[in-house]
Amino acid sequence: MEPGFFYGAMYVSYALTSGILIVWFFVNHFLMDTTPGILLSLVIGSILLLFPILFRVSRLVWINFFVRYNAEFQKVQNPTSTSHKKN
Repeated sequence: MEPGFFYGAMYVSYALTSGILIVWFFVNHFLMDTTPGILLSLVIGSILLLFPILFRVSRLVWINFFVRYNAEFQKVQNPTSTSHKKN
């Protein structure tokens, strides 16, 4: 992988994290109406809890912009696999 991949994944992670912030803002505004300090702690807590998931998902989203899934790849690379053996 090249460094540009990780820069792109960083931008996707930023967008996902911003989405969490926006969701918490609207939940707070319309449903909870808490103080800014409590809202800040909720946002930081949820981002810390979701960080491992966001880290992986951002890389998956970024790589799927450029690399397509090919279900036939294993069949082409390994034509003698057990599922295709002739008796």
